Amino acid sequence: MKNKNINNLELSTILGHTDEHINEKSYVFQSSSFKLIFSFINLYAFIIIALFFLVKGNLIEGINWDFLDQGYLSVLNTRSILVSILVISLNISIYFNYGFKYVCLVLLVFMINGAIDNATLFSNNMHLIDRPYFAIFNVTRPLFIIALFWVFIIHKDKKKSPKKV
Repeated sequence: MKNKNINNLELSTILGHTDEHINEKSYVFQSSSFKLIFSFINLYAFIIIALFFLVKGNLIEGINWDFLDQGYLSVLNTRSILVSILVISLNISIYFNYGFKYVCLVLLVFMINGAIDNATLFSNNMHLIDRPYFAIFNVTRPLFIIALFWVFIIHKDKKKSPKKV
């Protein structure tokens, strides 16, 4: 006389076992397009942070240093640190699948704000031919923003279990 509706959790509760032996976890499998776009976001952020350190370490030739002395290097320093912190927290939130959409939204707003700041503050100093490394960053930023928005939309959250009364 076995009741087939009882699962392992109920049996272990009845028998007095602890939850140490139970391997039931609620995994959320993301789509392959989500994984691909998320990998692009990580790669893009890594390249931008590496570009900043190459510029800061004076390892790239062909950059107008008068332009960097005008305060653009300090702006790049702050933004690269914030982007690295936000990307790290984005990766942590996707690993634990908790708060991903909030962190993604904060990063999205930060990148849009950075694009507007670059367009307004440094528009007279931003020449695509004079600064090719920064031009690549500024030209591809909308692609990064679109990728963040798309990842925000297609992310699957954990299904919440109903509360027991």
